[in-house]
Amino acid sequence: MQTRFSARLVFASVVMFVTTQVFAVEVIRRKSDPKVLSGTIQDNKKDGISYVPTVGAKTPVKVPANDIASITWTGEPPLLNAARTQEANGSYALAIDGYAKQAEAAKTPSPGLKADLEFMPARATAKMAVTDPTKLDDAIKLLNAFKTKNSENYNYYDCVQLLGELQLAKKNFDQARANFELLEKAPWNDTKIIAKTALGRILIADGKIDEALKAFEAVAAAPAETDSEKARQLEALVGKSRCLIALNKHDDALKVLDDVITKSPEDDARVQAEAYLRQGDCLLAQGKDKEALLAYLHVDVVFDSEPVAHAESLFRLAGLWAKLSNPGRAAEARGKLEADYPNSEWAAKVKSAEPAVEKSGG
Repeated sequence: MQTRFSARLVFASVVMFVTTQVFAVEVIRRKSDPKVLSGTIQDNKKDGISYVPTVGAKTPVKVPANDIASITWTGEPPLLNAARTQEANGSYALAIDGYAKQAEAAKTPSPGLKADLEFMPARATAKMAVTDPTKLDDAIKLLNAFKTKNSENYNYYDCVQLLGELQLAKKNFDQARANFELLEKAPWNDTKIIAKTALGRILIADGKIDEALKAFEAVAAAPAETDSEKARQLEALVGKSRCLIALNKHDDALKVLDDVITKSPEDDARVQAEAYLRQGDCLLAQGKDKEALLAYLHVDVVFDSEPVAHAESLFRLAGLWAKLSNPGRAAEARGKLEADYPNSEWAAKVKSAEPAVEKSGG
């Protein structure tokens, strides 16, 4: 009996040892490939991480930061991934609460896990701020704190980009420009394109339309090799269309937008959504109300997962349905806007006495 007990104890110890060995690794998920990677992370730098694979050669392998979707760290609290899922699904308040609870549960986190537990709630707050300006200051504070403490972390350039976007939303053009110029120093061409396009958007927001047009045209004309680089150039073309709209060159803008809609990948919802919005703006300016309505409706029906574009499309639809003598549909669009994006600039405009249909360049 004692021998059997000893054997069971040894077996249990072996199982515990094997289980510990299996899970005492990091799991890296990439944007470019659904196949996950596992191993022990040795370096965590702003340009990427290097890890020693669990299986195969024990030579360190580099994964660039712009290809990292997420990392599951050794010793993670058990419900941290649930908070990540909530963030991915757009449930930002729940995700932020979940991150806070899991940060408390992580008693002695590794440096990599500790940094992620600081960045993820900052990122989720920034996503909330996109359609809720009341969250802008909180998000900027959190991101600045992360940026200062983690200048050699794989999330660094994502943090810089988010800061630039939020400062642009606040019309703090100097701060926005400083962050996007920093982003332009990233070692990947597609990220450089994102930065240059963002700098063009600052020029639009600052009323420098001719300068912005030249900036977008330069980005769109530059050589692009990878699919990612070509996709990012399409964002620059959307920016170009905004300039053409501002210059009342609506036919030219429509040609550019048709090209964007045709060439952009089906899964690039953000670019497609804004392209349809600007298409609606052109058609509206040309007095083609029904065609404009269809363009905005496309965003509402197909791209409702893109909060920035969706909120604006609902505002435009509320005005157009009213103009086309369909008060029921107008009320429906307005109700959806106020329910889903209550703190957005578009909900504020609906609630105010401003006309529901106004000229828009984005």
